[in-house]
Amino acid sequence: MLQSADFIIVGGGTAGMVLASRLSEDPKVQVVVVESGRNITRDPAVRNPSNWMSLLGPETAWQLDTVPQPGLQGRVERQFQGKALGGSSTINGSTYLAPSRAGIEAWAKLGNPQWTYSALLPYFERSYSAEPPSADICKAMGVDYASKIDGPRASTGPIQISFPALEQQNPMAKAWNDVLRGMGYRTTAELFPMRNATNRCYSAAIHPLTKERMSAASQYGALTIERSNCSIITEATVLRVMLSSTSDGNFSAKGVEVSKGGEVHLIEARREVILSAGVFHTAKLLELSGIGEASRLKELDILPIITNPNVGENLQNHIMCMCTYELEENVETGDGIQTVASLPLQDDVRQRVFNEAPPVLHNEQEAFDVRRAIFDSPDEASCSIFMTFIGQPNFASLGVMQSVPFSHGSSHIATSCPDQGLAINPRFFSNPLDLEIMANHLLTLQKISSKGPLSAFFKKNGQRLPPGPAITNLESARNYLRENAVTTHHSCGTAAMLPRDKGGVVDQNLVVYGTGNLRVVDASIFPVIPQANPMSTVYAVAERAADLIRGVA
Repeated sequence: MLQSADFIIVGGGTAGMVLASRLSEDPKVQVVVVESGRNITRDPAVRNPSNWMSLLGPETAWQLDTVPQPGLQGRVERQFQGKALGGSSTINGSTYLAPSRAGIEAWAKLGNPQWTYSALLPYFERSYSAEPPSADICKAMGVDYASKIDGPRASTGPIQISFPALEQQNPMAKAWNDVLRGMGYRTTAELFPMRNATNRCYSAAIHPLTKERMSAASQYGALTIERSNCSIITEATVLRVMLSSTSDGNFSAKGVEVSKGGEVHLIEARREVILSAGVFHTAKLLELSGIGEASRLKELDILPIITNPNVGENLQNHIMCMCTYELEENVETGDGIQTVASLPLQDDVRQRVFNEAPPVLHNEQEAFDVRRAIFDSPDEASCSIFMTFIGQPNFASLGVMQSVPFSHGSSHIATSCPDQGLAINPRFFSNPLDLEIMANHLLTLQKISSKGPLSAFFKKNGQRLPPGPAITNLESARNYLRENAVTTHHSCGTAAMLPRDKGGVVDQNLVVYGTGNLRVVDASIFPVIPQANPMSTVYAVAERAADLIRGVA
């Protein structure tokens, strides 16, 4: 095993592979990546994005359970995280949705003025490439066609994006688009629409010709793996970061302890250690290394080196809920998600929901106000609704997913043993605003299914899965959500990029407070969760982080 490197990247996941690729572009720099999982990039099951649910077993995904969630009637939610080269981009459903402008601007408003939407936008361009769907397909499906993808244009990044559902030209998807247009929402094939409150064609990290998964491992890894100055060590787990004091009163990351094949090895860092282990394992490594809330660490016989009670806090995640309905006979179904609409609450409903909300704690007022401003914007969404085919013949599912939840939780180590589990508490629905917002959107979803051209596809008095009372009013919607809402596996925020006195773990250069050369680059640093699937934002953040590390951002 390599004994030293300029940069040690802990975690060969989505962000880690971007960093490895970009940093190793300089042949004078030695990079090492340490990844707990295997390289399964060439596995046919991985390359076929339709097989993603078969990849959620313990061989390829971390099986992380929450504590029982009171907001979900005491249910435990399993949090799958990619355990393979490429991380979650290797095992997920490949959805690629851009964040909203206001959602990223919220990062800047909370104390990160260098992280505006316009500052991050070029890094999206660097990470992906896409061809807009054909004008003929767009016309047939009722899509407002644009000759170019808006936002980053003429991008040539490694991750190729396509519109797989549009190519299916499913009649139900066309009916959905027609219903949304009747509600005042255009249907767009733009990846970065100017107005977030719109109906989007489903886009995914799937090659437009081969139909294969585009992951960080298959794309960025292909650029990296042959370089002599980059070593990728798989099936190896970092146990802790070794820290030593410096003359300026801070601490320096000297290297990492790595377990592989039953032996513990030491790799020294000549320049930096970069944690890209994912939202749960990055916070875990910080605490195991002596960075965290002092009393918690002492209780576990870990010597506190840098006291920061913010480590492991600010955990955010979307939750979603689906209703699966029986279709009329001979209805043509398709494969996977068909379309996604990002919708705001109606003005009167929004005012009522926030007027009835409980008082906000003083120390949470700023974060609340920043989130509230997103909901008040007519161009922004408070939830996403979508239609998908789940592979069950003669059924279709309609779903609702949070955009910017107000509830937040934590993830902490429960023992000093690196092999033991975590205490993960997302605190779903702990803020009643989340339940009220989703309940109102769930009612909207019920109305959409019974409107105009879409209603003809659903069997009258047909089955609903899961079965139960009809969703007819807010109380029945709340009950349905408490019983059936589930995690989306979009967790982020446990090493937040914020001022230290406002909950921060890293600064705007993604350097851990109290250190000079320990960075975090993954979804842990998100101060506010993106309104959509976070993968696109992870790619962009990692691209920008590479420039920050190289001093060219």
